[in-house]
Amino acid sequence: MKSYLLLISCSLALLLSNCESPKSKPKIPEAQLVSILADIHLAEAALQALRGTTKDSVSQLYYHQIYAIHQVDSATVQAALQEMREQPEGMKDLYDQVMERVEKLNVKTKDAKPQD
Repeated sequence: MKSYLLLISCSLALLLSNCESPKSKPKIPEAQLVSILADIHLAEAALQALRGTTKDSVSQLYYHQIYAIHQVDSATVQAALQEMREQPEGMKDLYDQVMERVEKLNVKTKDAKPQD
């Protein structure tokens, strides 16, 4: 009887260990992740004109502000991005949304500038 229970337990453990767990959603909602990545994209564009220690200092400041605005930390954002990297189609869709948001922000900025 004991050997029968042992056999069933081992079979069940083997069967369960081969089951794949479903892909988990990122810890950050997708809409928030799009907003965060758009802000990061804009910050990186702004940093292109800077060099050396100034660039490093301003970069740290930008990222700190982005994380504070969105109430996340860098580890959470990196974990969400890593999860998305494991789903290439989802990552492509995510970045399409990011670029769409950046374009909308660019249009708003151009429209807000006074005409000469």
